[in-house]
Amino acid sequence: MKIYIILFLGLMSTCSMAQTEIQELSSENNFISGEQLKFNLNYGWFTVGSASLQVLDTMFYDEDCYQVEVSGQTAGFLSLFTKVDDTWGAFIEKSDLLPLTTYSDIEEGRYTRRDEVYFDKKAHRIKVDKVRKEKKKPTQYFDYEGEMNDLMSGYLKLRNIDFNKLMPSDTIRFKAFYDEIFYDFGLIYKGKKLLKSKVGKRMAHQVQPILPDNDIFRGESPITAWISADKDQLPLKIEAQMFFGHATCTIVDYKNIKFGKDYE
Repeated sequence: MKIYIILFLGLMSTCSMAQTEIQELSSENNFISGEQLKFNLNYGWFTVGSASLQVLDTMFYDEDCYQVEVSGQTAGFLSLFTKVDDTWGAFIEKSDLLPLTTYSDIEEGRYTRRDEVYFDKKAHRIKVDKVRKEKKKPTQYFDYEGEMNDLMSGYLKLRNIDFNKLMPSDTIRFKAFYDEIFYDFGLIYKGKKLLKSKVGKRMAHQVQPILPDNDIFRGESPITAWISADKDQLPLKIEAQMFFGHATCTIVDYKNIKFGKDYE
């Protein structure tokens, strides 16, 4: 289950952290507090899990923030063999959509994991606290330069990119921090396509990330994502060729979006 959620969040953020090189961001947010999205996670023809994502207004140490939270659970035949209940979240400052802290609470069978990551924007330092089997690991620190996103803040910025100003084959470079590693990714914009999705036929922006060498994905362009070509710019679908087969993450309903009507 973890790899499915990371596939979803990771790709959503890879589509979004381009503001350092292409300044094609909308002047206002294309999402609002209260938005809720739901997804099915599939392996081949089988549904193996579900995920939900919500955005809320909140305060964090006197800072006006968005709280973004994603949860994932097993479903279908996979739930007969194992139980998964995973949560990822972040508090993201509204003024610049940069993270203040992120958290994860992972329960997969007997495996449990809790992480908290703190971003000090003034000191350009990241603090990572981890708990494994109820034992706290030594705190780790990571220094960085410039602005740094996490997966959640990257997702929010995805929603604000003006894809209409991009041309097919435009390539975007960016950096990201996740799971104690700094990543250097790229993204290729492929243009608009008509997508037949679980929420109907939609025109969508198609994108493909350029990935570093890894043992998870297979092929020259193993991942493709579709973002709705409307004002809401919802993540409609992700497809990936992985070492264990063909995986997909597909939106199945949404509500409280800024511009469109609910779909349930």
